[in-house]
Amino acid sequence: MVNYDMKRLILLLLLLFLASCNNDDKIVKSRESEYLTDFTINTTRKGHKEWTLLAEKAIQSPGDSMIVIFNFNLTFFKQDSFDSYLKADSGLFYPDRGDLYAYKNVFVLTKDSVELRTDSLFWNNSEKVLHAPGEILLKQSGMLLKGKDLTSRSDLKEIVIKNVEGREKI
Repeated sequence: MVNYDMKRLILLLLLLFLASCNNDDKIVKSRESEYLTDFTINTTRKGHKEWTLLAEKAIQSPGDSMIVIFNFNLTFFKQDSFDSYLKADSGLFYPDRGDLYAYKNVFVLTKDSVELRTDSLFWNNSEKVLHAPGEILLKQSGMLLKGKDLTSRSDLKEIVIKNVEGREKI
């Protein structure tokens, strides 16, 4: 019974769609979102690279100040040299501020081989601070730390973590 009702609903919606397409007077043209592939933004400060954002895909709706990004990498630099790398499945980028929210499979790797894994992370560009509000896993020099609510610079050298558990890696 459910399958028959679903088929009828789908058929009805399809007929309504086709009927509306035949009447040009009733078609409302909407502004499309901008869809980009191989999206890249480079920033500099005082002539030096600050960070580079590379995304496989990016979508921005008209009038919207944020850009939705997918499969992206954010590389941080100090004096034009690699400092750290942030990778995630998706995110929200605010080009007017340079802020970024990263979601799902978030991974940070520093030049000193410190690794951070979490499900969500916020980059505050004006303060140059990373904040991971949820659970985190941090690997550094044979140590494994678990915790919640991490705050740090992009190089992960000065870290604040709440509810920390640690152990030496085996």
